[in-house]
Amino acid sequence: MKKLKTLFTMTLVIDILATIPLFLVMFIPSMKEEMIYSQFPGMAENEIAKELSDLFHFVFTFIAVSMVIAVAVSIKISVLEAAKTAALLLFIIHLGWALPDWINLAMGNGHPPIPVMLLSTIPVIALAYGWKKGEI
Repeated sequence: MKKLKTLFTMTLVIDILATIPLFLVMFIPSMKEEMIYSQFPGMAENEIAKELSDLFHFVFTFIAVSMVIAVAVSIKISVLEAAKTAALLLFIIHLGWALPDWINLAMGNGHPPIPVMLLSTIPVIALAYGWKKGEI
């Protein structure tokens, strides 16, 4: 499992799975109710909070899609040093994506379900491993 293409492909699949709920929550009100409003009491009654939530999900969806595109492009890299550099940069981006959820969990604040958090941590570990020990 040292092949960077394999690690990038695994990361791509997980990123796509993680992006789907972000996209769907913008269009399915019951999903938004369950995933967001149930974690933050009073938010469903506050129009400004709902508008901000919609804006955040819109922006996060585009960031997530950008991450998916970056990982997909990285699969085609055939130079070891370039692939390792891509793995490092993607590791930093994925760490920045996953770490706030773990911090919120530790502080007792709202966070995604633990299985989703574990799933989002797999690319972080895979990319760090690829950066250090990956092969073409």
